[in-house]
Amino acid sequence: MVLALLGILKHGQPNDTFNTKRLFRDAFVEFVATTLFIFSGTLSASSTGKKLALGQGAAEDVGRVLPIAMAFGISIMTLAYSIGHLTGGHMNPAVSLLMFFRRQMSATKMIFYWIAQFVGAILGASLTWGCVSSLAGDPVLNGEFKRPPFHLGANTLDPTMTAGNGFLLEFMGSVVFFFVIAQTALDKRGIADSMFPAIPIGFSLVVVHICLIPFTGCGVNPARTFGPSIVVCMAGGDCEAVMGDAYWIYWIGPFLASWAVAELTLIMEMDVDGVEAATAPKEIESAGEDAPNTDLAKEEQELMKEVANTAEEPEISPDEEQPGVQASTLSA
Repeated sequence: MVLALLGILKHGQPNDTFNTKRLFRDAFVEFVATTLFIFSGTLSASSTGKKLALGQGAAEDVGRVLPIAMAFGISIMTLAYSIGHLTGGHMNPAVSLLMFFRRQMSATKMIFYWIAQFVGAILGASLTWGCVSSLAGDPVLNGEFKRPPFHLGANTLDPTMTAGNGFLLEFMGSVVFFFVIAQTALDKRGIADSMFPAIPIGFSLVVVHICLIPFTGCGVNPARTFGPSIVVCMAGGDCEAVMGDAYWIYWIGPFLASWAVAELTLIMEMDVDGVEAATAPKEIESAGEDAPNTDLAKEEQELMKEVANTAEEPEISPDEEQPGVQASTLSA
C-alpha cells in the first residue's frame, strides 16, 4: 500500500464530489449497469442447465463453462462501452477500490459507487429469480428440489478445494482481470484514449471465468458474489451453501488484488526515461571540460568545433564544392 497511499497523501484525492447532481447521476448509472450485468450473468448460469460444483463435475457440466464465461465477459464489455464515458464502467466494488488507489476517484465517490453496485447486484439477482422461479432446481437427498434453481449462479467453492486454494484462485483471477483494466484503461501510453479498452477487458474476464468456474464459480467481483447469495437466502434457499465458511475468499481476494495491481502498475508507470533525460544535460554542464568522454559528448564537441571553424573561414564561391561547410550550415 506504499505507493498508492503515498500518492493519495501527497497529492490528495480528486475533487469529484463538488457537483452533487453528477455524483448521484453517476451512482445511478452504476446501479443500472450492475443490475444488467448481474442479471445477464446469473441468468446464463441458470439457463445452461446442471449445477457445476459437485466434485469434479460431469462432462455436461464442463460444457457449461464457456457459455457462462462468454455471458459474463461479453456483458461487461458491452456495458463498459455503454456507460464507460459516464462513470468509467466499474460494475465491481474492487475495481472502484483500484481506481481509488490510483487516484481516479475520491473515497466519497467510491462509497456511492459501492452502494449502487451492491444494491444493483441484489436487484439483478432478484430479476433472475423472478424469471426462473417456476423451474425445478437440483435434486437433493430427500427427493425435493432446491429453490431458487441452481442457486441463481451464486459462487460456491468446490468441495474438493480448500479455502486456501479458493482464496489464491480468486486473488490471482482478480489480479489478471484488474491488471488488464489498469493497463488498458489508465495507462495513457497504451490504448487508454481509444475506444478499445473494453474489448481486452471483456475477453480477460472470459479467460478468468473459464479458469475459475469449475473451482470457485468465479467471483472476482464482491457485488457479483453478494447479490445472488443474498437473494438465495431471502428466497428460502440453502443459505449455508452460498454463504459457507469460504465466503470470505470472494471478498478478501478481489479487494487485496485491487491493492496489489495498483502497486504493480504504479511501479510500471514510473517515468524512468524522463528522469534520465532531464538529469543528463545538467551532469554534462556541471562537469565542464572534465565531462565523461562518451560518444554523445564527442559528437557535440566535434560539431561545435566544426561550426566555429566554419565561422572563421572566408566566404567562398557557391560554385566550389564544400560538403563539410554545407552540412554545418544545415545542421546549424
